[in-house]
Amino acid sequence: MRLGTRQTRYAPVQRECGRSLAESRRLTGPAGDIMLAARSLFERQGVAKTTVKDVAAEAGVTRELVYYYFENKQAVVDAVLDDYVEDLVESVIVWNESRRFGDTSGSLRACIATFRRALYDAEGNQRPMIAVLEELGVRDAFDVRAVRETVDCINGNIVAEYAAYHQVEIEFVYEMFCVVIFGLVGLVKINPAISDEALMKVVEQALHLDMEPLDAPDEIRHPNPPAATCEA
Repeated sequence: MRLGTRQTRYAPVQRECGRSLAESRRLTGPAGDIMLAARSLFERQGVAKTTVKDVAAEAGVTRELVYYYFENKQAVVDAVLDDYVEDLVESVIVWNESRRFGDTSGSLRACIATFRRALYDAEGNQRPMIAVLEELGVRDAFDVRAVRETVDCINGNIVAEYAAYHQVEIEFVYEMFCVVIFGLVGLVKINPAISDEALMKVVEQALHLDMEPLDAPDEIRHPNPPAATCEA
């Protein structure tokens, strides 16, 4: 089988904060297809029961092509874990790009809904990702990484804007966001039925958020003012 430009074998990537959806870190091309096939199999039948041969069959490629892009099965597993993190980070990016300036209450409500959807489906069942992480024994390590990258994104986008227009009443802002997100994950584990309103109140109180709405300043309403014109 002849291939075009060769992609390097998979290696976990370092993500930068403050990026947009256009800068997705997801694998694409044949490597992405193989990773998605593995992800689907891991979620349906488990990691231990899935072989590289199974992944190749699911992706519709040869086993040799899987090894062309991934050194071994563990590299495929690492790629799936990266894709799970990307799910969470991209959900934060989508939330950030859709929020309205000054609407702290609405933004917080949408954030809590995004958080809940990341862990549970519409029926309240845990996402298949959770079973994969628990089978691998990496739930805690994954949570640490996911929280760190999520807080990096929040800190690089939302916190700076909030601080510019509100008095920030807490110290160690970055660290406090880590505590809050870890706390939300634990709280929902203890009480999956807890309401979004209760979760919002927890975040509001923990971060001392100013919930009063703000009007967008001129530089946000008119980021590119029209050039002055001269009349004869």
